[in-house]
Amino acid sequence: MRFLKLKRFWLGLSLFAIFGLLASCTGTRTLMMTTPSKPKGLTASPIITASSIKAWDAQKAGLKQAFETQIYGKMPDDFETTEASRRAVTGHSYAAAIEEVVLQHPHGTDYTAVIVTPLNTNGPFPIIMMENFCPNHNVIPVQGLSKPQTVSFDCGGDGMMSGVFGYFFGRYITTPPIEMIMQRGYALAVIFPSETYPDNAQRFFQSRKKDPNKYWGTIGAWAYQFSSLSGYLKQDERFSKTIAYGHSRYGKSTLVAAAFDETIDGVIAHQSGTGGASLSKSKKGETVAAITEAYPHWFTFDYDEAKLTIDQHQLLALIAPRPILLGNAKRDVWSDPEGAFRAAKGAEPAYRLYGSEGLRQSKLTEFDPSADIAFWMRPGTHGVVKEDWPAFLDFMDAHFK
Repeated sequence: MRFLKLKRFWLGLSLFAIFGLLASCTGTRTLMMTTPSKPKGLTASPIITASSIKAWDAQKAGLKQAFETQIYGKMPDDFETTEASRRAVTGHSYAAAIEEVVLQHPHGTDYTAVIVTPLNTNGPFPIIMMENFCPNHNVIPVQGLSKPQTVSFDCGGDGMMSGVFGYFFGRYITTPPIEMIMQRGYALAVIFPSETYPDNAQRFFQSRKKDPNKYWGTIGAWAYQFSSLSGYLKQDERFSKTIAYGHSRYGKSTLVAAAFDETIDGVIAHQSGTGGASLSKSKKGETVAAITEAYPHWFTFDYDEAKLTIDQHQLLALIAPRPILLGNAKRDVWSDPEGAFRAAKGAEPAYRLYGSEGLRQSKLTEFDPSADIAFWMRPGTHGVVKEDWPAFLDFMDAHFK
């Protein structure tokens, strides 16, 4: 009996010590936190002070240059994209037409897009452009789609990566609810960015070494792909509006793309965090120092919180008056929903210049899909879960139907 008591004592002491060690880690403490319903941080600065659309237009070029120099790298303005090939993919069960197209653009190798269009519904359709972590044949799970030749990564079927992705990041992290999207009257265009611009620091730095003035970090390169795809889709009479959707790192790219390319009609940036919708200064969660240490190839070498003269509310403001949805989760403090909310609030002056209220909520939990800056907050953590896509589509209905 005494032995059992001693054993329990030491087991309890050991667990307490492990818990204390984990709790002392900044990242673990952040994972254990929840986001408040009301913002408590400082107001985004510098405050946007333009008094007219003309005055705001005069500021845009300087702001874009600052974002290029301080965060994302030089963004090209040549989005011309041509179709190299197109083929229909048949023999599937979706109530949709599926096509695979190979596209050529000026600043990279060819890339493949899969376009899914509703059947038995009159167009033209707003089309959701989606960048994904997995190859196209995983995202659109039908037979006959090509597999990338240069990438061995695969997260489909019953493999480990499929299970890991779904378990940790939600049911829709790999494959979106295609039937739901089609039923709501939207088309979908999917690309796998790593086919063209791999998320690989070594390859990125080798490219930079060859040409120190190379355009961008990979966030900027992925943003450019959104612009390339939008330019191509705008030539197709089947599609009316292009909406860039991305989760996490690709959420960052949606915002950069729309800020630099006015052909993109709307943005759904889900849990985009630092370097995305969340303010870089006076923030919770992932810091600029942390993200640049972990992913130095995503940004310029000069991305340094202490040197910034700009902040992310100005990136959101560059998208005005086009609608933005910022997706968040209450336990995803690492992505700093509160900082994203304060950024949305800070972008409001630019939206008001166009007669829009911008963000129409005082709490993070008062989702208004019809607002031009809509802020979505759900329970849970980082990922794409069953509650997310209905909210995204409600936002789409409010702005693009």
